[in-house]
Amino acid sequence: MKYSALVLVALFASANVMAAEESVKAVDYKYGMDLDVATVISIVDQPHQPCSLVKSQMTYKDSQGEVHAVNYVKLDSECAQN
Repeated sequence: MKYSALVLVALFASANVMAAEESVKAVDYKYGMDLDVATVISIVDQPHQPCSLVKSQMTYKDSQGEVHAVNYVKLDSECAQN
């Protein structure tokens, strides 16, 4: 019984996070922008060539519990290994 309740709570929590992610409009990151990141919810990279610039989006919760999303560009992680 306790296991079933725990599974239901986890299911509802993940559904709430997914709903929050879908309703957030992402802003483009600008150098020096003040980000209040308490918890990272997800980081999604667009398809890209190896060792190239990658367009990414980070969805996160701030210290007040509000969900935000920011778009940014980063260097592919494979470049650091070469």
